[in-house]
Amino acid sequence: MSWSEFYLIVSGLITLVLLIIAFPFLRNKNHAKRDSLSNTQIIRQRLIELEREKKEGLISEIDKRQAVDELKIALVDESAFTAKKTGTAPLVLIVGGLIALICGAVVYSQVNQMSQVKRSTDAIAALPQLSQQLANGNANSLTQQDIADLALAIRQRLRDDPSDDTGWMYLGRLMLSIGQEVQAIEAIDRATALAPANSGHKITLAQALMTTGDVNNLQRAQAILNGLLANTPDNDNLALMMAVVSAQLGDLAQTKRYYAQVKDKLPNGSDMQQRLTVRIAELEGRASDVAQLTGSTNGVNDSDMLTLGEASNESAASLSASSQVKTGFTINVELSEEAKVKAPKEGFLIVFAQDALSENRMPAAVVKLPIGTLPTVVILGNENAMMPQYNLSSLSDITITARLSIDGDVSISSGEWQGSTSAQVKQGQMPELTVIINKEL
Repeated sequence: MSWSEFYLIVSGLITLVLLIIAFPFLRNKNHAKRDSLSNTQIIRQRLIELEREKKEGLISEIDKRQAVDELKIALVDESAFTAKKTGTAPLVLIVGGLIALICGAVVYSQVNQMSQVKRSTDAIAALPQLSQQLANGNANSLTQQDIADLALAIRQRLRDDPSDDTGWMYLGRLMLSIGQEVQAIEAIDRATALAPANSGHKITLAQALMTTGDVNNLQRAQAILNGLLANTPDNDNLALMMAVVSAQLGDLAQTKRYYAQVKDKLPNGSDMQQRLTVRIAELEGRASDVAQLTGSTNGVNDSDMLTLGEASNESAASLSASSQVKTGFTINVELSEEAKVKAPKEGFLIVFAQDALSENRMPAAVVKLPIGTLPTVVILGNENAMMPQYNLSSLSDITITARLSIDGDVSISSGEWQGSTSAQVKQGQMPELTVIINKEL
Protein backbone atom coordinates (compact mmCIF):
# COMPACT_ATOMS: atom_id res chain seq x y z
CA MET A 1 0.00 0.00 0.00
CA SER A 2 1.39 3.39 -1.01
CA TRP A 3 1.29 6.46 1.24
CA SER A 4 -1.24 8.18 -1.07
CA GLU A 5 -3.62 5.22 -0.71
CA PHE A 6 -3.13 5.29 3.05
CA TYR A 7 -3.93 9.01 3.29
CA LEU A 8 -7.00 8.56 1.03
CA ILE A 9 -8.38 5.79 3.26
CA VAL A 10 -7.76 7.80 6.43
CA SER A 11 -9.53 10.85 4.92
CA GLY A 12 -12.50 8.69 3.99
CA LEU A 13 -12.74 7.26 7.50
CA ILE A 14 -12.60 10.74 9.07
CA THR A 15 -15.36 11.96 6.72
CA LEU A 16 -17.50 8.95 7.64
CA VAL A 17 -17.07 9.65 11.37
CA LEU A 18 -18.08 13.31 10.89
CA LEU A 19 -21.18 12.29 8.94
CA ILE A 20 -22.16 9.82 11.66
CA ILE A 21 -21.81 12.55 14.28
CA ALA A 22 -23.73 15.13 12.22
CA PHE A 23 -26.59 12.87 11.14
CA PRO A 24 -28.64 13.01 14.40
CA PHE A 25 -28.44 16.82 14.51
CA LEU A 26 -29.45 17.20 10.86
CA ARG A 27 -32.31 14.78 11.38
CA ASN A 28 -33.58 16.73 14.42
CA LYS A 29 -33.41 19.97 12.45
CA ASN A 30 -35.58 18.53 9.70
CA HIS A 31 -38.04 17.25 12.29
CA ALA A 32 -38.24 20.71 13.84
CA LYS A 33 -38.87 22.28 10.44
CA ARG A 34 -41.67 19.84 9.67
CA ASP A 35 -43.19 20.37 13.12
CA SER A 36 -43.17 24.16 12.55
CA LEU A 37 -45.00 23.85 9.22
CA SER A 38 -47.53 21.48 10.76
CA ASN A 39 -48.32 23.89 13.62
CA THR A 40 -48.77 26.82 11.21
CA GLN A 41 -51.27 24.85 9.17
CA ILE A 42 -53.20 23.90 12.28
CA ILE A 43 -53.43 27.55 13.36
CA ARG A 44 -54.65 28.61 9.91
CA GLN A 45 -57.27 25.90 9.96
CA ARG A 46 -58.39 27.05 13.43
CA LEU A 47 -58.73 30.64 12.23
CA ILE A 48 -61.01 29.50 9.43
CA GLU A 49 -63.09 27.53 11.90
CA LEU A 50 -63.40 30.55 14.21
CA GLU A 51 -64.63 32.70 11.34
CA ARG A 52 -67.21 30.08 10.43
CA GLU A 53 -68.39 29.71 14.07
CA LYS A 54 -68.85 33.50 14.32
CA LYS A 55 -71.01 33.59 11.16
CA GLU A 56 -73.10 30.77 12.50
CA GLY A 57 -73.59 32.63 15.77
CA LEU A 58 -71.93 30.06 17.86
CA ILE A 59 -69.48 32.59 19.32
CA SER A 60 -69.46 36.35 19.64
CA GLU A 61 -67.05 38.78 17.99
CA ILE A 62 -65.29 39.30 21.31
CA ASP A 63 -64.77 35.54 21.79
CA LYS A 64 -63.46 35.26 18.26
CA ARG A 65 -60.91 38.06 18.76
CA GLN A 66 -59.80 36.61 22.08
CA ALA A 67 -59.28 33.15 20.49
CA VAL A 68 -57.36 34.68 17.54
CA ASP A 69 -55.07 36.57 19.94
CA GLU A 70 -54.36 33.38 21.86
CA LEU A 71 -53.50 31.53 18.63
CA LYS A 72 -51.13 34.30 17.57
CA ILE A 73 -49.39 34.25 20.96
CA ALA A 74 -49.01 30.44 20.71
CA LEU A 75 -47.59 30.75 17.17
CA VAL A 76 -45.05 33.36 18.31
CA ASP A 77 -43.97 31.20 21.27
CA GLU A 78 -43.59 28.16 18.99
CA SER A 79 -41.47 30.11 16.51
CA ALA A 80 -39.21 31.48 19.27
CA PHE A 81 -38.72 27.99 20.76
CA THR A 82 -37.90 26.49 17.36
CA ALA A 83 -35.40 29.26 16.58
CA LYS A 84 -33.72 28.83 19.95
CA LYS A 85 -33.61 25.03 19.57
CA THR A 86 -32.17 25.02 16.06
CA GLY A 87 -29.80 27.89 16.67
CA THR A 88 -27.49 25.85 18.99
CA ALA A 89 -27.14 22.81 16.67
CA PRO A 90 -24.07 24.07 14.69
CA LEU A 91 -22.20 24.82 17.91
CA VAL A 92 -22.89 21.38 19.34
CA LEU A 93 -21.96 19.81 16.03
CA ILE A 94 -18.63 21.65 15.86
CA VAL A 95 -17.75 20.90 19.48
CA GLY A 96 -18.67 17.24 19.08
CA GLY A 97 -16.67 16.96 15.90
CA LEU A 98 -13.59 18.53 17.50
CA ILE A 99 -13.85 16.25 20.52
CA ALA A 100 -14.16 13.22 18.26
CA LEU A 101 -11.16 14.26 16.19
CA ILE A 102 -9.03 14.95 19.26
CA CYS A 103 -9.96 11.64 20.90
CA GLY A 104 -9.32 9.78 17.65
CA ALA A 105 -5.93 11.45 17.19
CA VAL A 106 -4.88 10.65 20.77
CA VAL A 107 -5.96 7.02 20.52
CA TYR A 108 -4.31 6.59 17.12
CA SER A 109 -1.06 8.11 18.33
CA GLN A 110 -0.98 5.53 21.14
CA VAL A 111 -1.83 2.40 19.14
CA ASN A 112 -0.50 3.09 15.64
CA GLN A 113 2.50 1.22 14.24
CA MET A 114 3.75 4.05 12.03
CA SER A 115 7.36 3.70 13.23
CA GLN A 116 7.36 0.03 12.24
CA VAL A 117 5.64 0.83 8.95
CA LYS A 118 8.25 3.50 8.22
CA ARG A 119 11.05 1.12 9.14
CA SER A 120 9.62 -1.50 6.79
CA THR A 121 9.28 1.06 4.01
CA ASP A 122 12.82 2.32 4.52
CA ALA A 123 14.16 -1.23 4.58
CA ILE A 124 12.41 -2.07 1.30
CA ALA A 125 13.78 1.13 -0.24
CA ALA A 126 17.31 0.22 0.86
CA LEU A 127 16.99 -3.40 -0.31
CA PRO A 128 18.76 -2.97 -3.69
CA GLN A 129 21.80 -1.26 -2.15
CA LEU A 130 22.14 -3.69 0.77
CA SER A 131 21.54 -6.69 -1.52
CA GLN A 132 24.27 -5.52 -3.87
CA GLN A 133 26.63 -5.10 -0.92
CA LEU A 134 25.78 -8.62 0.23
CA ALA A 135 26.20 -10.06 -3.29
CA ASN A 136 29.64 -8.45 -3.60
CA GLY A 137 30.84 -10.25 -0.49
CA ASN A 138 30.95 -7.15 1.73
CA ALA A 139 28.72 -8.60 4.44
CA ASN A 140 31.35 -7.88 7.11
CA SER A 141 30.73 -4.15 6.71
CA LEU A 142 27.01 -4.51 7.42
CA THR A 143 25.94 -3.30 10.84
CA GLN A 144 23.48 -5.14 13.06
CA GLN A 145 20.77 -2.67 12.02
CA ASP A 146 21.60 -3.20 8.33
CA ILE A 147 21.26 -6.95 8.76
CA ALA A 148 17.93 -6.59 10.59
CA ASP A 149 16.60 -4.19 7.93
CA LEU A 150 17.79 -6.41 5.12
CA ALA A 151 16.20 -9.50 6.65
CA LEU A 152 12.94 -7.60 7.19
CA ALA A 153 12.85 -6.33 3.61
CA ILE A 154 13.67 -9.73 2.13
CA ARG A 155 11.02 -11.51 4.20
CA GLN A 156 8.46 -8.86 3.22
CA ARG A 157 9.36 -9.41 -0.40
CA LEU A 158 9.11 -13.19 -0.04
CA ARG A 159 5.74 -12.90 1.68
CA ASP A 160 4.43 -11.00 -1.32
CA ASP A 161 6.12 -13.32 -3.82
CA PRO A 162 7.19 -16.69 -2.32
CA SER A 163 8.28 -17.91 -5.77
CA ASP A 164 11.06 -15.29 -6.02
CA ASP A 165 14.23 -17.39 -6.18
CA THR A 166 16.44 -14.28 -6.02
CA GLY A 167 14.85 -13.25 -2.72
CA TRP A 168 15.45 -16.69 -1.23
CA MET A 169 19.06 -16.56 -2.43
CA TYR A 170 19.60 -13.16 -0.80
CA LEU A 171 18.12 -14.49 2.44
CA GLY A 172 20.41 -17.51 2.30
CA ARG A 173 23.50 -15.38 1.73
CA LEU A 174 22.49 -13.12 4.60
CA MET A 175 22.05 -16.07 6.98
CA LEU A 176 25.38 -17.49 5.80
CA SER A 177 27.16 -14.20 6.47
CA ILE A 178 26.07 -14.21 10.13
CA GLY A 179 26.91 -17.87 10.69
CA GLN A 180 23.39 -19.31 10.52
CA GLU A 181 24.33 -22.25 8.26
CA VAL A 182 21.15 -24.30 8.74
CA GLN A 183 18.80 -21.42 7.85
CA ALA A 184 21.12 -20.43 5.01
CA ILE A 185 21.09 -23.90 3.45
CA GLU A 186 17.29 -24.10 3.74
CA ALA A 187 16.84 -20.75 1.98
CA ILE A 188 19.39 -21.53 -0.76
CA ASP A 189 17.81 -24.96 -1.23
CA ARG A 190 14.48 -23.21 -1.81
CA ALA A 191 16.05 -20.87 -4.37
CA THR A 192 17.67 -23.81 -6.18
CA ALA A 193 14.38 -25.71 -6.28
CA LEU A 194 12.61 -22.67 -7.77
CA ALA A 195 15.31 -22.14 -10.42
CA PRO A 196 16.99 -25.55 -11.04
CA ALA A 197 18.69 -24.29 -14.23
CA ASN A 198 20.53 -21.49 -12.41
CA SER A 199 24.10 -22.71 -11.92
CA GLY A 200 24.91 -19.72 -9.68
CA HIS A 201 22.38 -20.94 -7.13
CA LYS A 202 23.94 -24.41 -7.15
CA ILE A 203 27.44 -22.98 -6.64
CA THR A 204 26.24 -20.94 -3.68
CA LEU A 205 24.52 -24.03 -2.24
CA ALA A 206 27.76 -26.02 -2.55
CA GLN A 207 29.67 -23.23 -0.80
CA ALA A 208 27.13 -23.16 2.04
CA LEU A 209 27.33 -26.94 2.45
CA MET A 210 31.15 -26.80 2.56
CA THR A 211 31.16 -24.29 5.43
CA THR A 212 29.41 -26.71 7.79
CA GLY A 213 32.21 -29.32 7.82
CA ASP A 214 29.56 -32.05 8.13
CA VAL A 215 30.40 -35.21 6.16
CA ASN A 216 26.91 -35.57 4.72
CA ASN A 217 26.88 -31.94 3.61
CA LEU A 218 30.37 -32.28 2.13
CA GLN A 219 29.31 -35.35 0.14
CA ARG A 220 26.27 -33.46 -1.13
CA ALA A 221 28.46 -30.50 -2.13
CA GLN A 222 30.78 -32.88 -3.98
CA ALA A 223 27.84 -34.35 -5.88
CA ILE A 224 26.63 -30.85 -6.87
CA LEU A 225 30.09 -29.86 -8.06
CA ASN A 226 30.40 -33.10 -10.03
CA GLY A 227 27.24 -32.23 -11.92
CA LEU A 228 28.42 -28.67 -12.62
CA LEU A 229 31.87 -29.82 -13.76
CA ALA A 230 30.27 -32.32 -16.13
CA ASN A 231 28.83 -29.35 -18.04
CA THR A 232 31.81 -26.98 -17.64
CA PRO A 233 34.95 -29.08 -17.04
CA ASP A 234 37.28 -26.12 -17.70
CA ASN A 235 35.82 -23.95 -14.94
CA ASP A 236 38.79 -23.38 -12.61
CA ASN A 237 36.67 -22.00 -9.77
CA LEU A 238 34.58 -25.15 -9.70
CA ALA A 239 37.71 -27.27 -9.95
CA LEU A 240 39.25 -25.50 -6.94
CA MET A 241 36.07 -25.99 -4.90
CA MET A 242 36.04 -29.64 -5.91
CA ALA A 243 39.65 -30.06 -4.81
CA VAL A 244 38.91 -28.48 -1.43
CA VAL A 245 35.78 -30.51 -0.69
CA SER A 246 37.47 -33.74 -1.86
CA ALA A 247 40.42 -32.98 0.41
CA GLN A 248 38.04 -32.53 3.34
CA LEU A 249 36.42 -35.89 2.55
CA GLY A 250 39.79 -37.61 2.16
CA ASP A 251 39.15 -38.44 -1.53
CA LEU A 252 42.75 -38.54 -2.78
CA ALA A 253 42.01 -39.24 -6.44
CA GLN A 254 39.55 -36.37 -6.83
CA THR A 255 41.77 -34.01 -4.83
CA LYS A 256 44.83 -34.70 -6.99
CA ARG A 257 42.85 -34.54 -10.23
CA TYR A 258 41.30 -31.14 -9.67
CA TYR A 259 44.27 -29.67 -7.82
CA ALA A 260 46.39 -30.48 -10.86
CA GLN A 261 43.95 -28.47 -12.96
CA VAL A 262 44.31 -25.29 -10.86
CA LYS A 263 47.76 -25.71 -9.29
CA ASP A 264 49.59 -23.54 -11.83
CA LYS A 265 46.94 -20.80 -11.56
CA LEU A 266 47.20 -20.34 -7.80
CA PRO A 267 49.65 -17.72 -6.47
CA ASN A 268 52.92 -19.25 -5.35
CA GLY A 269 52.99 -19.74 -1.59
CA SER A 270 49.29 -18.94 -1.21
CA ASP A 271 47.48 -20.27 1.83
CA MET A 272 45.17 -22.45 -0.28
CA GLN A 273 48.09 -23.96 -2.23
CA GLN A 274 49.94 -24.86 0.95
CA ARG A 275 46.89 -26.45 2.57
CA LEU A 276 46.05 -28.58 -0.46
CA THR A 277 49.68 -29.67 -0.86
CA VAL A 278 49.90 -30.70 2.80
CA ARG A 279 46.56 -32.49 2.61
CA ILE A 280 47.53 -34.44 -0.52
CA ALA A 281 50.83 -35.48 1.09
CA GLU A 282 48.92 -36.60 4.18
CA LEU A 283 46.44 -38.67 2.14
CA GLU A 284 49.26 -40.18 0.07
CA GLY A 285 51.10 -41.13 3.26
CA ARG A 286 48.01 -42.89 4.59
CA ALA A 287 47.53 -44.71 1.30
CA SER A 288 51.19 -45.82 1.33
CA ASP A 289 50.91 -47.11 4.88
CA VAL A 290 47.83 -49.14 3.99
CA ALA A 291 49.56 -50.54 0.88
CA GLN A 292 52.65 -51.56 2.86
CA LEU A 293 50.54 -53.17 5.55
CA THR A 294 48.57 -55.10 2.94
CA GLY A 295 51.72 -56.18 1.05
CA SER A 296 53.50 -57.32 4.18
CA THR A 297 50.77 -59.87 4.92
CA ASN A 298 51.52 -61.86 1.74
CA GLY A 299 53.50 -65.09 2.43
CA VAL A 300 53.48 -65.04 6.24
CA ASN A 301 52.23 -67.86 8.48
CA ASP A 302 49.68 -67.60 11.25
CA SER A 303 52.23 -66.94 14.01
CA ASP A 304 53.90 -64.22 11.97
CA MET A 305 50.46 -62.74 11.23
CA LEU A 306 49.72 -62.67 14.97
CA THR A 307 53.03 -60.95 15.66
CA LEU A 308 52.36 -58.46 12.87
CA GLY A 309 48.91 -57.81 14.23
CA GLU A 310 50.31 -57.13 17.69
CA ALA A 311 52.89 -54.78 16.22
CA SER A 312 50.24 -53.07 14.21
CA ASN A 313 48.12 -52.61 17.31
CA GLU A 314 51.08 -51.16 19.18
CA SER A 315 51.74 -48.78 16.28
CA ALA A 316 48.08 -47.74 16.20
CA ALA A 317 48.12 -47.19 19.95
CA SER A 318 51.26 -45.10 19.61
CA LEU A 319 49.68 -43.07 16.81
CA SER A 320 46.52 -42.61 18.86
CA ALA A 321 48.54 -41.43 21.86
CA SER A 322 50.49 -38.96 19.76
CA SER A 323 47.28 -37.65 18.21
CA GLN A 324 45.97 -36.94 21.70
CA VAL A 325 48.75 -34.41 22.30
CA LYS A 326 46.85 -31.15 22.37
CA THR A 327 47.75 -28.02 20.45
CA GLY A 328 46.16 -24.82 21.66
CA PHE A 329 46.11 -22.28 24.46
CA THR A 330 45.03 -21.87 28.07
CA ILE A 331 43.47 -18.42 28.04
CA ASN A 332 42.89 -16.24 31.10
CA VAL A 333 39.99 -13.91 30.23
CA GLU A 334 39.95 -10.74 32.36
CA LEU A 335 38.06 -7.43 32.39
CA SER A 336 39.45 -3.91 32.41
CA GLU A 337 38.24 -1.55 35.15
CA GLU A 338 35.84 0.18 32.73
CA ALA A 339 34.53 -3.12 31.40
CA LYS A 340 33.77 -4.31 34.93
CA VAL A 341 31.23 -1.47 35.16
CA LYS A 342 29.84 -1.20 31.62
CA ALA A 343 30.23 -4.63 30.01
CA PRO A 344 27.13 -6.87 29.78
CA LYS A 345 26.61 -9.25 32.69
CA GLU A 346 24.32 -11.60 30.76
CA GLY A 347 24.83 -13.22 27.36
CA PHE A 348 27.74 -15.23 26.01
CA LEU A 349 31.52 -15.23 26.24
CA ILE A 350 32.92 -16.06 22.79
CA VAL A 351 36.64 -16.81 22.47
CA PHE A 352 37.96 -17.41 18.96
CA ALA A 353 41.26 -17.55 17.04
CA GLN A 354 41.88 -16.14 13.53
CA ASP A 355 44.81 -16.28 11.14
CA ALA A 356 46.94 -13.17 11.69
CA LEU A 357 48.85 -13.53 8.41
CA SER A 358 45.94 -13.50 5.93
CA GLU A 359 42.64 -11.75 5.29
CA ASN A 360 40.70 -14.92 5.99
CA ARG A 361 38.35 -14.02 8.86
CA MET A 362 37.00 -17.53 9.45
CA PRO A 363 37.83 -18.62 13.01
CA ALA A 364 40.18 -21.59 13.29
CA ALA A 365 38.73 -22.42 16.72
CA VAL A 366 35.76 -21.09 18.70
CA VAL A 367 34.47 -21.56 22.24
CA LYS A 368 31.11 -20.08 23.25
CA LEU A 369 29.75 -20.31 26.78
CA PRO A 370 27.40 -18.28 29.01
CA ILE A 371 28.91 -15.28 30.77
CA GLY A 372 29.77 -16.37 34.28
CA THR A 373 32.13 -15.02 36.87
CA LEU A 374 35.05 -13.17 35.35
CA PRO A 375 38.03 -13.54 35.28
CA THR A 376 37.83 -17.11 34.00
CA VAL A 377 39.99 -19.65 32.17
CA VAL A 378 39.09 -20.99 28.70
CA ILE A 379 40.81 -23.88 26.90
CA LEU A 380 41.01 -23.29 23.13
CA GLY A 381 42.39 -26.15 21.03
CA ASN A 382 42.08 -28.11 17.79
CA GLU A 383 38.95 -29.82 19.08
CA ASN A 384 37.21 -26.44 18.93
CA ALA A 385 37.80 -26.06 15.16
CA MET A 386 34.83 -25.22 12.92
CA MET A 387 36.23 -27.36 10.06
CA PRO A 388 38.34 -30.52 10.49
CA GLN A 389 41.03 -29.33 8.06
CA TYR A 390 41.21 -25.75 9.35
CA ASN A 391 42.36 -25.68 12.96
CA LEU A 392 45.07 -24.15 15.12
CA SER A 393 47.66 -26.65 13.96
CA SER A 394 47.30 -25.40 10.39
CA LEU A 395 48.32 -21.86 11.42
CA SER A 396 51.48 -20.27 12.76
CA ASP A 397 50.55 -16.75 13.90
CA ILE A 398 47.06 -16.06 15.21
CA THR A 399 44.94 -13.37 16.82
CA ILE A 400 42.87 -14.51 19.81
CA THR A 401 39.76 -12.48 20.63
CA ALA A 402 37.46 -12.70 23.65
CA ARG A 403 34.08 -11.05 23.20
CA LEU A 404 31.15 -10.50 25.55
CA SER A 405 28.17 -10.96 23.23
CA ILE A 406 24.64 -9.99 24.19
CA ASP A 407 22.84 -12.35 21.78
CA GLY A 408 25.51 -14.93 21.02
CA ASP A 409 25.52 -13.96 17.32
CA VAL A 410 28.79 -13.73 15.44
CA SER A 411 27.89 -10.31 14.05
CA ILE A 412 28.87 -7.29 16.12
CA SER A 413 26.12 -5.60 18.15
CA SER A 414 26.16 -2.26 19.92
CA GLY A 415 27.04 -2.52 23.60
CA GLU A 416 29.27 -5.59 23.27
CA TRP A 417 32.86 -5.63 24.56
CA GLN A 418 35.96 -7.47 23.41
CA GLY A 419 39.73 -7.74 23.78
CA SER A 420 42.42 -9.30 21.59
CA THR A 421 45.99 -10.51 21.72
CA SER A 422 48.47 -12.09 19.31
CA ALA A 423 50.20 -15.43 19.75
CA GLN A 424 52.22 -18.09 17.94
CA VAL A 425 50.98 -21.65 17.66
CA LYS A 426 53.33 -24.22 19.16
CA GLN A 427 52.57 -27.74 17.99
CA GLY A 428 51.79 -30.15 20.84
CA GLN A 429 51.81 -27.38 23.45
CA MET A 430 49.17 -25.49 25.43
CA PRO A 431 50.86 -22.22 26.47
CA GLU A 432 49.07 -19.86 28.85
CA LEU A 433 48.18 -16.32 27.85
CA THR A 434 45.89 -13.50 29.02
CA VAL A 435 43.22 -11.60 27.07
CA ILE A 436 41.87 -8.41 28.68
CA ILE A 437 38.41 -7.30 27.50
CA ASN A 438 38.78 -3.51 27.29
CA LYS A 439 37.06 -2.26 24.12
CA GLU A 440 33.40 -1.37 23.63
CA LEU A 441 32.01 -2.12 20.17
